[in-house]
Amino acid sequence: MDRLQINVRLPPELMELLDKKRAELRETTGKIPSRSDIVRIALETFLAAPEYESDGQKSRTGRGISQKTDCARNKEQSQIAMSPK
Repeated sequence: MDRLQINVRLPPELMELLDKKRAELRETTGKIPSRSDIVRIALETFLAAPEYESDGQKSRTGRGISQKTDCARNKEQSQIAMSPK
């Protein structure tokens, strides 16, 4: 299977969550998955998610998102507060 490589910068909060998930999976699978494995699983899960969120509102990407990171939520709120009315 051919794979393409991408480079992604993540905030420290997401890196902590990524590493926590690695530790969780170590306990259930017996081995520590790589960060790339976790990102790949997360992307596959996100891209397979339903088109609408649970409240019926479509996300900006057209995919359902159950949770946003605090960083993304704060950025979105700042943009709304700064936008002209």
